[in-house]
Amino acid sequence: MPTTPLLPLPDGLEIIAVSMTEKELQVRVTSHRVSSICPQCPKPSRSIHSYYRRKPLELPCAGQTVRLELSVKKCFCREKTCPQKIFPERLPEFVEPSSRLTSRLRTIVQAMAGAFHAKGGARLGAQLGIRLSRMTYLRSLLRFSLSPVDQVKHGGVDDFAWKRGKSYGTVRVDLDTHDSIDLLPDREATTVSTGWKSMRKSKW
Repeated sequence: MPTTPLLPLPDGLEIIAVSMTEKELQVRVTSHRVSSICPQCPKPSRSIHSYYRRKPLELPCAGQTVRLELSVKKCFCREKTCPQKIFPERLPEFVEPSSRLTSRLRTIVQAMAGAFHAKGGARLGAQLGIRLSRMTYLRSLLRFSLSPVDQVKHGGVDDFAWKRGKSYGTVRVDLDTHDSIDLLPDREATTVSTGWKSMRKSKW
């Protein structure tokens, strides 16, 4: 079963089994790509070192949590000058390195956290089959790629909790478009002031 409309996959990935547990739907996926790109060179390699399994969460189906069992390769890099001798197969269009969520699920989680904040996003996600902790929703904002800002006429700031009662950050927004411009690591006046000054020079 190369793919299905319910779970479209990039070229080179194939569904080989589907099973059900009490908690989730498990989908076994394997990679048939003949070569992988070294992240350091980058040169393609066909030399297989071993196989390993990743288990990222995927978008839910009919309210049911979906977990992939993704079998991918580790390859040798044959480029003599490359410091990376062994590297794992990368699937950048599908799942980021070390991520426990697929890219399309990550996009949804980020949108929910941005629209409803972390706690509200976690509550809504549980109803949809995305059963993640509040902190996972919050951390997903750190991976959020902000669009380039050409010009901001009216800007504003607000604070949010990285960890309630202990650690806070600041978000800068465009008040005209309601888009997030930047995330700051704390809510200190000097940090916010420095950020606005740099933005005035480069974007305002």
